[in-house]
Amino acid sequence: MKCNTYIPILSALLLSACATTNTVSDGFSNHIQGTLFGWITFDDYVAPVSTSVNVEVCQVSDNQCFTVVQQDYQGVQLPVQYSVVIAPIQAGNGEMKVRAILRSQGEIIAKKEEQYIFTQGSVHKDLKLEA
Repeated sequence: MKCNTYIPILSALLLSACATTNTVSDGFSNHIQGTLFGWITFDDYVAPVSTSVNVEVCQVSDNQCFTVVQQDYQGVQLPVQYSVVIAPIQAGNGEMKVRAILRSQGEIIAKKEEQYIFTQGSVHKDLKLEA
C-alpha cells in the first residue's frame, strides 16, 4: 500500500523538475551591445545580376585586423543598407574598422574602409565606395 502512494509523489516530483525554469540574473544583456548601421553607396551603375557586396567589421589589435562580423549581399542594387550588432568582447579595446567591397563577376570594382570606435548603442556610418 505504501508503495502505491510513493509512485504518484515521485512521478510528480520528476515531472515538476522537467517544468522548472531557472533564470540567470547576470545573463546576456543587449544594452551593452553596439549597433553599427548605414548605407553603402556607389556613384556608378552596376548591374545587380552579377554583383556582390561584402561588409566586414574587424577588431584592430597590434596593427592587425581580426574579423568579428561579416555579411555578404548577392545580386543587390545599390544603395544597400547594412546593420551589424557587436558585443563588447568582439570589440577588444574598442578600435575597429568597417570595410565594404563591391564585386562584379568576381572582380573588385570599388571598396571603402573607415575607422570605427566601439560604443554602446547605435552608430550610423555611411560608406561611399570608391573605385
